[in-house]
Formats: sequence, C-alpha cells, structure tokens
Amino acid sequence: MRVLSFFKYAVLATVTFMAVGCGGSDSTGSNETSEVTVYGIEVNAKPLPYSGYRLEPLSDADFNALTKEQKFKVAVKLYGTLYYGTDFDDLNRSVNSGSFISKTRDMFDRRSTSGEITRIEENVGRYDDYGYGSSKLLAAMLARLYHMEPGNAYMNRWAAYVLTQTILFSPAYELDTVYDVDAINVYSSLVMSFDQGLSMRWAAFLHMMSDENWRRFRSPEDNGREMMEIFLEDFNDAHVPLAAKALKNLKLDPDSNTLVMTLNVNSEPITNLFPDMQIVDATDFYSGVVKHPDFLPTVCGRLVDIYFPDFSTSRKSEIIQKLADSNPTSWTDLLKQIVYSKAYLLESRKPRSFEESFLPVAKTIGWRPHLRSFYNIARNLDNMHQSSMRYKLGRKVEVPLDSQSFAWFHKTIRENVMTNYERNSTFESSDDGWPLEEMFASMPAELFSDTELDDRDEWRENEQRRAEYIVERLFVPVVGREPEDEEMEFLTSLIDRDRYDGERFRNFGWYDLYGNSKPEDDLKERGYFSNLVLDYLSRVSSVYEFEAMK
Repeated sequence: MRVLSFFKYAVLATVTFMAVGCGGSDSTGSNETSEVTVYGIEVNAKPLPYSGYRLEPLSDADFNALTKEQKFKVAVKLYGTLYYGTDFDDLNRSVNSGSFISKTRDMFDRRSTSGEITRIEENVGRYDDYGYGSSKLLAAMLARLYHMEPGNAYMNRWAAYVLTQTILFSPAYELDTVYDVDAINVYSSLVMSFDQGLSMRWAAFLHMMSDENWRRFRSPEDNGREMMEIFLEDFNDAHVPLAAKALKNLKLDPDSNTLVMTLNVNSEPITNLFPDMQIVDATDFYSGVVKHPDFLPTVCGRLVDIYFPDFSTSRKSEIIQKLADSNPTSWTDLLKQIVYSKAYLLESRKPRSFEESFLPVAKTIGWRPHLRSFYNIARNLDNMHQSSMRYKLGRKVEVPLDSQSFAWFHKTIRENVMTNYERNSTFESSDDGWPLEEMFASMPAELFSDTELDDRDEWRENEQRRAEYIVERLFVPVVGREPEDEEMEFLTSLIDRDRYDGERFRNFGWYDLYGNSKPEDDLKERGYFSNLVLDYLSRVSSVYEFEAMK
C-alpha cells in the first residue's frame, strides 16, 4: 500500500508547473490562464470581470446616490467584511472621492509583489515564539491578516480564512483524529491554490483527496456521504454504498493516522451515482463531485447562508441562481461577487464574526500588538464559541449570540482592543494597544488659539470643539455614522467642569482638553478622552452587526 497524500502533492506539483509554464497565474497574480484539464477538471481559474457579475454589484453611481450617513455605513460594512479598517481622514477622502467602490476594488485587486509577501511572512514569524497548540497556529493567521496591506495576495488569504470557517473546508481539529497542524495545512493549501490561480473545482478536488479531509471523515462510507452532502446537498442514502464502493481501497490507518491507498481497488463501473458519469475509483468519485451540475449552486448556497442570513428561502434561491449563472471559476471571484453586491451591501443584515469586528477596529485605531496579542485573542475565540477552523461542520451560520458567547465577544473587543492603550511598548514587551499619545497628536490649527489659556470662555469653547472633533473622528470609521446629538452631549460632558456629575460618571476621571504647560500632557489628555469614547463605542450595536440600508 502507498500513502495517498504523496500522489496528491505529486499531481499538484505537476499541474502547477504546467499551469505556470503555460501562462497560468503566478504568486503575484497574473491574469493569464491556460487550458489544463486533469480528470476532466479545468485546473486554472478564468478571472471573472466585474461586468460578468450576474448578482448586481453596487456601482459608484449607486453609492454616490446614497445619503451621507448611508455612504459611511456601506463603506464601513464593505471594509469590515474584508477585515479592513482605516482612520477618519482616509475613509472620508475615499467616501467623498466619487469613486469609492471602484477605488476599493482597485485597492484589493492590486498586484502584490513577492517581496511584500516575503516581508509579511518574516513579520508573522515573530509570533511563533509564544504559546502552544491550535491558538499558537491560528495566531499567525490573524497576524497575517492584520499586517498585510490590501492587494490580491491579501484577498487570497482572506478568502482562504473565510472558507476554512465553513462546512466546505473546515479542518475540524475538535476531532480526536485531527491534528492542530491540519488547520495550517488546509489553510495554506487553499492560499497556494489561489496564489497559483487554480480553479475552485480543482482546489476542492485536492482538498477532498487530502489526509486532512480524511481525518475529518474517516471511513469510505462517511467520507463519501459527507462529500456528497456538503458539496452537492445530496442526501440520498441509496448513494452512500455506491460512493463507499468507489472509495473502498482508501482508509485512515489507525496507527499512523494517515490516509493510505490499498490495492483493493473497485473494478466494477458505477453508472447510477452521478448523471452521465461512470464512476470506478476514488479519483472518479471526487472528480465527479466537483464536475457535478449541483456543485456550483451548492457551494454558492453555503456562502449565501453566511452573508444573507436574514433573507427568505426564495430570495436566497434567487441570489444563488444569479451567482451560479455568472459561472465563477475561482473562490475569490465568488466571494467578491457576494460582498460587492447591492443585495449584500444595501439589504443584508448579519451579525459580525469576531474577525469582522476585531480586525477593522484594530486597524482603524492603530492598535499595536506584542508577541502574545494574537495568541491571547485566538484563545478567547474558544470562549466566545467562534473558534477558528475547529468545528466539524464549520462555524454556525450566525455568530453564537448566547449570553456567555457574546459576553466574551464584547470583553475581547473592549478590553483587548478598544480600551487598551499603551504608552511606550515594544513588540517584546507585555504591553499592547493603541498609542495613547499619538491618537490625536495632530489636530487642526483652528481648534486652538494663542490666548485661550488666559480667556476662560475662549478655552472652554475650543475645548468643546476639540472634544467634538475627537468624538466624530472615532464614531465614523468605527461604527459608520456620526454621533447623535444626545451621544455628543453625553460624551462632551465628560470634559465640561460645570456639567461633570461625579455620580453619573463615577467610573470615569475628569479630563481637560485645554492647553497645558507641557505639550505631552495635552497628548495624554486627548488619549484619555479617546479611551472614554471608545469605551462607549464598545457598547454600540454597529460594532457587532452589519446593518441593512433598506
């Protein structure tokens, strides 16, 4: 007998060489493709232009027709879905550019250089020195998504991370037979497939044949049943013995926990499993699954359930049909068609996953991690029942919102990120957080005057304006809207000596935003006030859900 994974990787290496050598996509994202077919599966993806989307995308004209508040909500929703965030000034410029949607597409379609990717991997490697188990492995994935700049390489890593949270590709290390490192292998295999421009069907085929997939579904009967149910929504029990017959020479060795291929190969053609296909062995079966006419609608449906959880069954079916009609051949094109769509950006309401909240907020406020930061956050994912890549059937379609899970979600966002500031940390130190004295180190000159320290009315007026400036510039990029009048009044009361109420604000200190004799004291006071605003924002629902505009 021989190990099947050797065969799988030999095929992958050969086909990758053929694809690149014949003009296929390289790791920096060439759009050229070649016609390579193995087992009847088209190996290379064909880039789907935005004009080919059947699920109508939101255009620049559509975006520009929205109200000011809707524009910011949509912008933060799109960025957040892509795990991205930026400060107020950058967001404001983009939103008011007249071409926000196309600029965002260009930003994430930008061709990443090999040097850029190498630098990121060297940076991510610094996190390998702390922690253990699955949380240590997943910390590097979170760190990569945090540090990497938008571009096509980022999109490939984002797409791989999203897919490994689903029933389609979850490594399922909650199972005794699955190793923690399988999470790295499944994720990395997808990333490499996407970087090489390989098709969604070929990537799925390789995954099905892998040791990692067989550790998740361990017998011919179980593996065959699950591949048909997961990728085809085929729940016909009569098909299970036929699939098991095709897979009968494969087994997970109990001693090595490795998939092996015996010589007990099925030789009888199976003609009543898939339409117009004759199945004999494992390669026939797995290739038959990905070539099946139900493959594309089924995988579209898996993702539609995630991004449109509040839509009716009939509306979901309509979206699935449009996605399938566009015939995407890459996973990234399928995901982009969903997240850039009018239906998602304007109509869908969904709970944010932890990553959709944590990464955008952290990037927006300039949060600085230390070597243990992502490890600690990965551990907290377990407590909020959003463990990354742990579950056999993937994360639940909707984020777990029971009291305990949400309490850990809120606690982690609030304490690890939003109210977590640092004064003078290094990567190796035990301190992380956003920089206290740099958050608003630069403010417009019109918010100050040379005589305000000598004029009580003048400094008080300027202090109020500075407070409002800080509040607005934190609200908009974090929650996608300006503060309401009562929110502004509440927050600015925290720096008004005459309105400050020790009983009402007993948990807060009182901070001054007027000029101090030491400039560094001014910077600290602005940071302390920012911390109060972020503490308030950590309780706003928009941090935990994406809203619908219509």
